Amino acid sequence: MLTGSIARLTILRGIVLASLLTLLLLPFSASAAVLRIAGTGNALGTMRLLGEAFTKAHPETTVIVLDSIGTSGAIRAVPKGAIEIGLSSRLPSDEEARNGMTTVEYARSLAVFAVPGSSAVASITLAQVADIYSGKLTTWPDGSKIRPVMRQPGDDNTRQIKRLSAAIEQALDAAEKREGLTYAATDQEAADKMEHISGSIGVTTIALIRSEKRSLRPLALDGVEPNLENLSSGRYPMFKHFYLVLPKEPTPAAKEFVQFMRSPPGRRILEENGHIVP
Repeated sequence: MLTGSIARLTILRGIVLASLLTLLLLPFSASAAVLRIAGTGNALGTMRLLGEAFTKAHPETTVIVLDSIGTSGAIRAVPKGAIEIGLSSRLPSDEEARNGMTTVEYARSLAVFAVPGSSAVASITLAQVADIYSGKLTTWPDGSKIRPVMRQPGDDNTRQIKRLSAAIEQALDAAEKREGLTYAATDQEAADKMEHISGSIGVTTIALIRSEKRSLRPLALDGVEPNLENLSSGRYPMFKHFYLVLPKEPTPAAKEFVQFMRSPPGRRILEENGHIVP
């Protein structure tokens, strides 16, 4: 009989303890927030740095920057509530915009042709770019083979390169029909291949190179260095827009994060990692 009483008392104490723990944890659970961010790969490295800095100032919020799902993936994911903030390199189409999203440009970064950091190549001309993609130019000055890292035909990087000249557009159209070329599905995969394939060349951004500490060398284009001065003057022709894609009603954590990006510490992180902040 005494043993049964002790057992019941032990169970009762366990229930009381569990209830107390639940009550103690309730305020934390109610105040904790998770902020999921995803989208174009060129923006992810800097977003991770911003997320780390934001979490230090707002420890009640966990920022999760997912692997690349691309601009189109972000625009689809935001209205579904799969992520709280999307990252885009373009404005939504009219059809996409019907979902009622808010799109805000937060920065720009230079887009560049890049080669492995160990390469001696420092510059390239538009004519050489066309010849590389058409297959007319196959070796670098040192005799090593040129290996272009391609993106898919509809990719934003491909569309941007095609706008540089009619010759490059024709050369890329021809390259897409050639066999044996190396393709990358995401910005990170392209950077990986450019870093590790000898003789490679491809397109990326200064933002990705700096924020991810990539061993890649940005090339001067027609003798013009890829820097902010030359971009501002119009001499350098390539850059990417970066947009935040937000739902109709952003969460409080998302609003706080956007405010942090616009604050002096947030702007400093963006600028140090190759962004032009409006």
